[in-house]
Amino acid sequence: MCPSRRGSSENWMPTLKLTDRTVSSAKAVEGGRLELWDTALKGLYLRVSSDTKIWGYRYRRPDGSQPRIRLGHYVPPEHATGDTSALTVAGARARARKIQTEVDDGGDPATRRQLKKAEAKAEAIRTVDDLAEAYFAVCETGEYRPSRRRKRPQTIKAERYLYRKYLASLGSIRVEALTRDAVRKPLRELLAAGRGVTSNRVRGLLRQIYAWGTLEGRVTRNPAGELADLAEEPPRTRILTDEETRALWSALIDPSGLRRPLPGGRDEPVMVSRPVRIAIQLAMLTLQRRGEIAMMRVPEIDFAARVWTIPAEKTKAGRVTAVPLCGTAISLIREAMSLRPEPQPGEAPSPFVFVGRSKVSPCLSPAAISHAMRDIREGIGSPDITVHDLRRSGATRLAIAGVSPFILSKLLNHAGDLGGGSPITMAVYVQHNYMAEKQAAITRLEALLLSVVNPSAESSAAAPDYAMTARSALRFFNPSADEGTSGRQP
Repeated sequence: MCPSRRGSSENWMPTLKLTDRTVSSAKAVEGGRLELWDTALKGLYLRVSSDTKIWGYRYRRPDGSQPRIRLGHYVPPEHATGDTSALTVAGARARARKIQTEVDDGGDPATRRQLKKAEAKAEAIRTVDDLAEAYFAVCETGEYRPSRRRKRPQTIKAERYLYRKYLASLGSIRVEALTRDAVRKPLRELLAAGRGVTSNRVRGLLRQIYAWGTLEGRVTRNPAGELADLAEEPPRTRILTDEETRALWSALIDPSGLRRPLPGGRDEPVMVSRPVRIAIQLAMLTLQRRGEIAMMRVPEIDFAARVWTIPAEKTKAGRVTAVPLCGTAISLIREAMSLRPEPQPGEAPSPFVFVGRSKVSPCLSPAAISHAMRDIREGIGSPDITVHDLRRSGATRLAIAGVSPFILSKLLNHAGDLGGGSPITMAVYVQHNYMAEKQAAITRLEALLLSVVNPSAESSAAAPDYAMTARSALRFFNPSADEGTSGRQP
């Protein structure tokens, strides 16, 4: 561990060969600052304060002056995730050498950066609309990555929608003149209309826009960041009972006869197209998110291996995931493909399993799945279930059936579950997708689900060991059941 002077807040500048071990353990006294200079690369240093570790590089101009350039903040190798502003020791040295090469070629990196920053400040960002548009632009190019990974196109599209619908009234206000009271007004209106979660999302979006503006030096304060969310958001824990699962599956196969209530005591028939209903069935059988299912592409499906490979840019975790497919899911995907409209003469078939209604929307909209679920749930008398509840319900069923939490996390493509291993072990050394274990879990889910939706049918031959315990494993909490019902979910 690097020594530090205690009882003094003045800079201390020791020189040593910097390694990830020494840098990780380096500490500065409270309120003080420590600079560590690398003996392996002249000019490279690490500035350590009580809460930050920032890399810098100093070089010499022909006139003898020695400007400094900030390189980025330090990150241990096991936490490096591709963020260009986070550097290991090796990464800092590589970036410093690149700068020195520019200097050796007659360049002046510090001056170039100053000019670039001055040009950026001179851009016409006068109103909240201007700031928002600049924010969306840097998100689309990938220049700005607030969570250390590039925002997905559908995320930016959703953010643009939120801004247009709920923040347009603030757009003409000068960017530095926006107040907390002005931000509160639309948030309170949403809360009063019973849209508390939307209120929180709108505040979060405006906070992100101003956070980027602060980082770029366009604004000096963040009015949305000075406010707290107005609505409480307890974690949603809703899971479907066997009866609800059976009713939903039946409606997805044939919704004829279902009617949804309307204001004034009226009702109307539930009209949901077969492709959309298939998408909801796949959500039950694969446990993947509605957006991933809506944008499913034919080339992503390996029918022989029974695997659906979702690209990183389409997943919430920002990484590729291989989803095993059971026999029922394969049949549903083939059915959805057969329902696609015939291409126009001279046009290639759509690459999407679920085709959209226009060239502007080439695939099924995730919102269409939610709207269909709303109509169906009202028709079956369970008005509080959502598409995401299907994902939670399936995971709960598998947990009750004995599938390990680690394999469930892999199946759900959740980030962070390390299965008892260290971050560097699981992220770098263990290059395994656990496909066999995930396939077994999906096969078990199929057997459990089919035994519930068609309890009179004989057990599936694909997984006889699982079907035997299906009904007992799937008994969730039902408030209307007798107190003595076994297998309740607490």
